[in-house]
Amino acid sequence: MHFTICHELDAPLDAVELAVLSPELGPRLATKVASLESVVTVEHALRDGELLRILRFQAGAPLPIFKDYPVAKDAMSWEERSTYRLSDHASTWQVSPKEQWRSYFRSAGTYRLERLPQGRTRRRVDGDIQIRLRLLGPLVERLALAEVQRTYDAEADTLRELVTA
Repeated sequence: MHFTICHELDAPLDAVELAVLSPELGPRLATKVASLESVVTVEHALRDGELLRILRFQAGAPLPIFKDYPVAKDAMSWEERSTYRLSDHASTWQVSPKEQWRSYFRSAGTYRLERLPQGRTRRRVDGDIQIRLRLLGPLVERLALAEVQRTYDAEADTLRELVTA
């Protein structure tokens, strides 16, 4: 399932980019998304105009469709690895669940900041989610996408806070 999520921010691209690069972004995000138990920065390294960031996410509960089933806690944990390039204000990212769950889930995409008129910035995330479950795969993809949307909405709010801090 392909998705595009855009947010417009009332701040210049340079200020938004500093917020995107902030090591505070992940930990602050964890406080804004009810379904997340934690977001831990595993790596945050800026070298040669590129930021390599690895964030480890831990969900607090399974998706609602699985609430009556015993879901292992590590099935609700994943790492997001992104490489942000200052030269084009964009990154590529991929999500990796724990090894034993990788055959069921795949997600990757791009993240881009675009300069808008009047000192504003658009953040655009394009990605794909693939969940391989018999019969339930498409439904679980839609539910997962709703969580992804909530997370990127919260990230946009966090970026706004970091820009004004």
